[in-house]
Amino acid sequence: MSDLSFAHSGSLRRYPAAPSFRPDGHRLLSVFLGLLRLWPLIFLFPAGMVSAADISVTADRDPVPLNESFTLIFSSEKAPDDDPDFTPLEKDFHVLGQSQSSQISLINGRFSKRTEWQVTVMSKRVGTLTVPPIAFGADRSQAFTVRIGGSPPSTVGGNGEDIFLEVEAEPKNPFVQAQVIYTIRVLSRIHFSNANLSEPSADQALIQKLGDDRRYNTRRNGIQYTAVERKYAVFPQKSGTLLLDPVTIEARSAVGGRSIFNQFFSHSSRVLRAHSDSLTLDVRPIPAVFAGRHWLPAERLEIQDSWSQNPPRPAAGEPITRTITVRADGATVGLLPELEPQVSKGLPADIKRYPDQPLLNEEKLTTGLASVRQEKIALIPARSGTYPMPAIEIPWWNTKTERMEIARLSERTLTVLPGAQAPEPAAPPAPALPATGAGTPAAPVQRPSSPLGELPAVGGLWFWLSLLFGLGWLATAGAWWLGRKRGQPPAARPLDDSRSERAAVEALKTACRTNDPAAARQALLDWAERRWPSACPMGLDDLERRCSGELAREVGRLNRTLYRDPESVWEGQALWAAFRSVPAAVSRTGERPVAGDLEPLYKL
Repeated sequence: MSDLSFAHSGSLRRYPAAPSFRPDGHRLLSVFLGLLRLWPLIFLFPAGMVSAADISVTADRDPVPLNESFTLIFSSEKAPDDDPDFTPLEKDFHVLGQSQSSQISLINGRFSKRTEWQVTVMSKRVGTLTVPPIAFGADRSQAFTVRIGGSPPSTVGGNGEDIFLEVEAEPKNPFVQAQVIYTIRVLSRIHFSNANLSEPSADQALIQKLGDDRRYNTRRNGIQYTAVERKYAVFPQKSGTLLLDPVTIEARSAVGGRSIFNQFFSHSSRVLRAHSDSLTLDVRPIPAVFAGRHWLPAERLEIQDSWSQNPPRPAAGEPITRTITVRADGATVGLLPELEPQVSKGLPADIKRYPDQPLLNEEKLTTGLASVRQEKIALIPARSGTYPMPAIEIPWWNTKTERMEIARLSERTLTVLPGAQAPEPAAPPAPALPATGAGTPAAPVQRPSSPLGELPAVGGLWFWLSLLFGLGWLATAGAWWLGRKRGQPPAARPLDDSRSERAAVEALKTACRTNDPAAARQALLDWAERRWPSACPMGLDDLERRCSGELAREVGRLNRTLYRDPESVWEGQALWAAFRSVPAAVSRTGERPVAGDLEPLYKL
């Protein structure tokens, strides 16, 4: 037996040698078989070494009143498997926003990291609600319950709510296309910021905001509120029942926000939300007693005119401009009719008419919509005389008195003075006779007695000299004129009426393809002016009366689209097809000849 010796601090110690190890064959086989049975556990080691993230859930307050926001906080000290999916929250909550933050700390040499997900929500109902487990990839958060207390606040207000809405509409049974004033009031007794008020909406109605918001103080059930009032003009486009959808306000207020100091020093806030009631209007159709051609409901309507000269007394050949203005309260500008056809109706052909583009304007006042249509027409009389200007009448429906009225511009008289004329040239004076003494008879003229051949010789000499000098002067003047003519550009050729008419037809074709009713109207009037320059139609009304068949119906439909229902969609394909189907419409454009046995374009 051998010993192992170690020297330490000058002393010698002896240790007995370890007994020799001789493995047994059966023992090794049993150990190998045991390890073979445990080999599936080797694949579970990675999953066991990386444990699942523990994700906890809390709320910033509990219980929570209805219609007030609160924050759900999801936190974990380990990184989860993936980003969270908060979609399951939408079953019982409105998800208003979310954010993420991380906190890193080192305590007693131990490093830790905490991640939080803050989700701002608002409950949809009252009761004890369960926040379902939220998936973070393969990891999931814990389920959580929160109590939602209180009852939904009244939207007609005054029961002590911090913020609520009031809505009203007047009148509640309007006529179609008549104005309805829709008022929204936001009443609050706390300070709030980042307010977002939704816009009112309704099917088959035009809605326009009126003026600026108005702020004032008011009381509801003995409680003082700050009110912000906003008004809209609603124009129903269809008779029957009209539903105005509820409006919603969403605002943010500091916790304890009734104090103005909390607004600046409080770092926590809450989101407030309130809903209004929906309103139902009973829209009446056009009354049967209205006899006007174009339906025009308004609260007030007036018409007036003015002249560029006062009084209107132009000279023949000089232009004068007549301005006609129509003002309406409680009506859209698209309902105001075209005035130029009535102005030109009955005027003689001696007065040329040149209408300008109308000026359209809408003013959005707090009391309602005010519309203005102004048309300027230049008149050029060819002869002097007195010309009556026909009266202009606009039938309209007074929505306050609920009866038909007529706005009338009485007949005017246009006096045209004679134009400046060049004085007639004076007659040349008679040649003077030789003076004779008083009482002395005129002596006969004595001609010198000379042979007959001498007088022609003297007169012929001066005649030929004068003729020679005259021809020379004419040759010089002709050479100067030809030289000057050669250096000048050629004079502009007069406009070809056929080319202008072809351009109007092409403009009508383009307007019909692009479904542009205003451009189609202008192209039709341009074409009619070039085809009948001496008696062209004064407007679409006049053109419709002259047309026949399908073309007359399409011109009437275009006129109604422009001045009765401007919000409707106009399709120009039918008008172009009707225009092309009448050969007289394109006979002078060079596209197709006119058959002599076809129906004329206009009924004369």
